[in-house]
Amino acid sequence: MNVAFSQTSYMPQLDAKVVGSCLGVCIIALVVCYMYVLSMSVVHVVMRKEVHQDIRAIESSIAELEATYIEAQHQVSERIAQAEVLSETNEKIFIHRSADTLVLSRQAP
Repeated sequence: MNVAFSQTSYMPQLDAKVVGSCLGVCIIALVVCYMYVLSMSVVHVVMRKEVHQDIRAIESSIAELEATYIEAQHQVSERIAQAEVLSETNEKIFIHRSADTLVLSRQAP
């Protein structure tokens, strides 16, 4: 009977050690998960800043390309005007609109 009594007294001690070990492992796992989540959030913040810098760089290059395009478009317009021997005038010319045509009429045909 003494053996059975000692086994029953040994079981609660074993359970306490197992529960303590499991709690220790769970706490360590939670700390590791917290550190992982914290580091990933920092990485995402840094990546977002880099992406915003890339976006700004691309937008500025687009603006430069648009300015170049507009300048080239004006040069082409000037060349066409010179080739057709067009000249600037200082006098004002007014154009009067005639009666509504089929395109400009508001009534359905």
